Amino acid sequence: MTCTNRKSLAVPADLRVGALSENPPRQRLAEWLRRLSEPSQPSIAAASLYAGEHWAAARQLATSVRAEAQLWVCSAGYGLIPATAQIRPYAATFTTREADSVGRRAAENRDWWRGLSEWVGPEPGAPRSFYDLARTNPDDTIIAVLSDTYLRACSDDLRRAAGQVSDPQRLTIVGPAQADPDLDELVVGVTALMRPAVGGSLLALNVRVAQRLLGLVTADPGTHRRPHLRALVHELAATAPPPAPRAHRERMTDDEVKAFIRPLAAAGPTSATRLLRQLRDSGKSCEQGRFKQIFDAIELDVRR
Repeated sequence: MTCTNRKSLAVPADLRVGALSENPPRQRLAEWLRRLSEPSQPSIAAASLYAGEHWAAARQLATSVRAEAQLWVCSAGYGLIPATAQIRPYAATFTTREADSVGRRAAENRDWWRGLSEWVGPEPGAPRSFYDLARTNPDDTIIAVLSDTYLRACSDDLRRAAGQVSDPQRLTIVGPAQADPDLDELVVGVTALMRPAVGGSLLALNVRVAQRLLGLVTADPGTHRRPHLRALVHELAATAPPPAPRAHRERMTDDEVKAFIRPLAAAGPTSATRLLRQLRDSGKSCEQGRFKQIFDAIELDVRR
C-alpha cells in the first residue's frame, strides 16, 4: 500500500526531502538516510503515522481478506516496510513537482527506490523490496495497491519480483492501467467508472477497489490469482451505477482560494483534500493541483 503525505504527527523540518541540499541524487539519498537513522528520535508505528481517507481504508485491508494477511507500506521515505515498523514522521513523495519530491523525473524516482532497498531500514532483517518479499515468500500472494507515480518508481523492482513467486498469477498490482506498459500484464486496472460502486474520493479509489476485492476472496488460493481478481474488477465496473451529473461550480481566483484556506488552516490540523471537498461542497471550483499548491504554501506560513 502506498504511503500518504498526510501524517498524524508534525514533520520536523530536517525530515522533509525539500530541506535537502541540491546535490546529486545519490548524495541526497545518503544524507536522507543519515537523518532517518539518527538515534533517540521519537517514532511511531507506520500504520498509525499515516492519516486521511486513503490510509483509513488501507488499515482495513489486512482484515478484509478471509485469510492470514500482512500489510506493508510502499514509502518514498523509508522504502518497503511492514505497517508495524516504528518510523519517524517525514515528508517524501514520488509525485514530481512537489515541495518534497525525491526526484524530478521517473528515472530518478527508480534510482531513489533502489537506494532505499539497499538500506537496512527500520526493521533490520525484514525484506526491503518487492523482490526480497517475493523471494523470501515465494508461495504467498502479493497484492500491491499503487498509484501511477509509485508504480513507475517501483517498476524495475516489481518486474524482478514477478520472477520469484512460485505462481506468477499470485502477484498482482491494483492500480491504473497503462502507467507502465511493461507491467500491464501484472495490473488489475482501476478506473473512475468504479467509483460509484465503492464510494469515497478519487484519491482513495485504488484502495477502496482493493478492499472490495479482498472482501470477495477466500482462503482458497485460486481466488487470489490475478485472472480471478481481474474478473471481479470487470464485474464491479459493469455493475457500477452511472456517475451522477457534475454540478456546475463557480471557479475561484488564487486570491479567493487563499482567503478560503487561511482561516481554516490556522484553526487547527487539516488537509488539502478535506478543504477542497469543503470548498466544492459550497458550490465553488478549484483545480486539485492548484489548490494543493496554494494549501501547502499557506500551511508552511501558518506553521512558522
